[in-house]
Amino acid sequence: MSAEKSNPLLPVKNRLESFWLSERDPVLQNARTTAELPRNADVVIVGSGLTGAMIAYHLYSEAEKMGRRINVVMLEADEVCSGATARNGGHCKPIPFIGFRAEAAKHGQKVANHLLTFEAAALKQYADLVQKEDIDCDMHVTRAFDVCFKPEDGAAAKKDYEARKAAFPRDVAGQDIRSVDDPKELELLTGIKGGHFGASYPAGHLWPYKLATSLIHIAINKGLNLQTHTPVLSMKKSEVYSGQWEVVTPRGSITTSQVIVASNAYTSGFLPEFKELIFPVRGTACSITPAPSHSHGAHPGPIKYSYGFRHGAGDVDYMIPRQGRGRIPGLGDRSIILGGAKSRFLGDLSQWYNNKQDDQYMPGAKEYFEGFMKKYFVGWNGNEHGNVDRVWSGILGYSSDLLPYVGEVPDKPGVFVCAGFTGHGMPRIPGCTAAISSLVASRIKDGFITSTAQKAFEDSLPQPYWLTQERYTSRVNLIQNMMKGDKTKGALQNSDEAVMAGKAVRAKL
Repeated sequence: MSAEKSNPLLPVKNRLESFWLSERDPVLQNARTTAELPRNADVVIVGSGLTGAMIAYHLYSEAEKMGRRINVVMLEADEVCSGATARNGGHCKPIPFIGFRAEAAKHGQKVANHLLTFEAAALKQYADLVQKEDIDCDMHVTRAFDVCFKPEDGAAAKKDYEARKAAFPRDVAGQDIRSVDDPKELELLTGIKGGHFGASYPAGHLWPYKLATSLIHIAINKGLNLQTHTPVLSMKKSEVYSGQWEVVTPRGSITTSQVIVASNAYTSGFLPEFKELIFPVRGTACSITPAPSHSHGAHPGPIKYSYGFRHGAGDVDYMIPRQGRGRIPGLGDRSIILGGAKSRFLGDLSQWYNNKQDDQYMPGAKEYFEGFMKKYFVGWNGNEHGNVDRVWSGILGYSSDLLPYVGEVPDKPGVFVCAGFTGHGMPRIPGCTAAISSLVASRIKDGFITSTAQKAFEDSLPQPYWLTQERYTSRVNLIQNMMKGDKTKGALQNSDEAVMAGKAVRAKL
């Protein structure tokens, strides 16, 4: 039986080329650390994107603290880091206030604030890691601007901002969140036309593929065995070794005590119980060469900030202005990465929902991107195609309740999941991977997860992320509910794609 028939949820062939894949790692691209697949391991990590790479890095750091060697195998279905990490927007951007009131109504103010402080912490985590390991991934620390183009959306965002500021003034001040009410001042600061309300706060951007592959190199130097083009077809309890798992691939099986699933959209292909919990959603992005008007020595000049363009509830585009290549800003191309265009395709459910075809373009996206910069940026004088260089698709792993699943699978001791990032993985992955790695390290060291390790995990990770029995067995799908007109509160209102999707599909129906 072919791999595709054994596991129909595998990456497609001949995926579209993203900007981030323009400089592939020649050593890791199709690497197999050993010619034969290892038959056993202490830990198997499924997935070589940023989640899997960070988990491998953290696990070896934990092993060094324990003073022991560990045998970790990383399995990748395609070439290394070729999925969502190589196709996203490159943003290290939290959402520090929008949706706060809804989350507070659902989870309470303290938990709602923890969700936001957790995301905000990612920027320093990225910067510290890049600095510590001297990683060349074009990381740039700057500020983000969220710009609302409709008065009613601006008013709602302002209420969220003021509600969080009133409840947690020290956190809002500590995160340096600044609001701008005056449309003229907003245009002057951002260079964007038509905004009614905006807010800025610290954010960053980087080359995600280069960060992930650099971390994999570090882990390989410490003992990691990377096996590309080795999809996981299924998992089952070992019939020979008690308490062990058999991870089945087309090249043979690996027996292991711990499996960490970092395959995001593709999780249910080999863990079928996640079919209703995590599913593929297709999105799109592009790269743009700055126009002469937005280059050095011109007016208005280079774009300073990274952006969230909030056209309406859920209708959001995102953008980063890269600062060049390498460790010295300004050298090499300064391509702008722009993603979104959701309003062009979300009315056609088959184009994005439960769709893994990142070998195909999203209908209408190219034309949308080509007109974007001239429409929104003051003085833009690009060419007739909006200086768009490349357009691609990518597959996001959406969770049914729109928040990541992080933790040990309730009925599968030794199987851990860190997936379902719902198009917002970059500000969540550093904290989530550190938390899951600490649990696995405890299990390796003690044979079980100690109460101390469990408490540390729960203290570090927002409670709505925990992979609890209740979330594991829930069959509530908030996107589907939104499509049916259910005005579910909480995470739904903080998930731009979900809100827009629900509105578009209901309008069509």
